[in-house]
Amino acid sequence: MKIMVIILIGLLLVSSKVYADLSVADLQKIREIVKESETRIKEIEKESETRMKEYVKESETRMKEYVSSEIEKVNIKITEMDKRLTIDIKAVDTQLGRNFTLILGLIALIVFAVGIPQIITALQGRELRKQAEKYEELKQEVEMLKQERIVLP
Repeated sequence: MKIMVIILIGLLLVSSKVYADLSVADLQKIREIVKESETRIKEIEKESETRMKEYVKESETRMKEYVSSEIEKVNIKITEMDKRLTIDIKAVDTQLGRNFTLILGLIALIVFAVGIPQIITALQGRELRKQAEKYEELKQEVEMLKQERIVLP
């Protein structure tokens, strides 16, 4: 192991240094590579921008379709509820009409049930008064006749 470390150190000391002198051609190639990479980056950015725009458009389209379908569902529900309410209002109106008629009928029944006996009683009271007056008149006549008979026997 020691031998390998020594050999490795020796090789490192013996190896020749590499000088990195760049020529104009090398610099030109590097510039071309950088320009190519920049243009490639710009192309990739344009492609990704185009893809993003397409994705956003597709997303907007899906969202519009979803919102439209939801609005349509809500409109259908509102229409159904309106129909139900209209039917319920008509039923309530019909029931109110029946109740009003029933109340009027009950009022009329009460008026007749209380009023007619009162009228009959009042008429009978008149008849009784007339009969009482006639009775008194007849009684007076009878008294007069009795007195005349007693006086004229």
